[in-house]
Amino acid sequence: MQLARPVAAMAAVIAAFAASTAVHAQTKPVETWQPAQHQEQDPAKRLPQVSPEATTVPQVAPQPQPVDAQSQPYAAQPSHAARQSARVRREEDRGGFFIGVQGGKGWVYEDVDQSALAVNAGYRWQAGPVSLIGIEAAAGRLDRTRDDGHPYGKVEYASLGANARFNFGRTGPVYALVRAGYWSADQHGTGQSTDGGYFGAGLGVDITRNFNLSLVYTNYVYFDDWEGDGLDYDDINRADTLMLGAEVRF
Repeated sequence: MQLARPVAAMAAVIAAFAASTAVHAQTKPVETWQPAQHQEQDPAKRLPQVSPEATTVPQVAPQPQPVDAQSQPYAAQPSHAARQSARVRREEDRGGFFIGVQGGKGWVYEDVDQSALAVNAGYRWQAGPVSLIGIEAAAGRLDRTRDDGHPYGKVEYASLGANARFNFGRTGPVYALVRAGYWSADQHGTGQSTDGGYFGAGLGVDITRNFNLSLVYTNYVYFDDWEGDGLDYDDINRADTLMLGAEVRF
């Protein structure tokens, strides 16, 4: 009798739960299966849509890389040989035409100063890293003067010869100058004329590539004919000039 009561109570609870479930099922509408309209795909199977442009591999232009002067010294800087070659080419371009003017003093007669003026022109060729050799023509005059009351006439002369200059160093502006050749002269007032050879030397400095200044001493040697006592002989004489000149090169 004691077991029958719990069993009966349990049966009553189950019956009540079943009755409530049946009532709830009758009040809920029956849902039937419908095919999916625009049903979203399973996220696991979803694939991104890729446009045709996206499938093209972009062409990336190579970016210039900075050059490390320490790691690549020869690529970043011109070599010593290249710099030397460029400098030699510049030096070899110094030849060309030139024209100059000089002024100073001249001495035809011993201890008699005469004002001197001359112009010259010519052409020089490059003969080495520091050397130029060329030809020149010149014309000049020594003005008349008086010394101790005695007059000395004007002398006009012309010359044709060679000249050369040698720089002290490849890039040094200071140079030595030498010149030599033939000259002839006429003395006004006496009608005398003479000729001979000349040799000169001096120093100069390049102010720019196309302009320089120089100081040149030139010695002119000539011969005087003498006749007397049945003898005919030549007397060797000389004249000198010391000139400060300016020259333009083309």
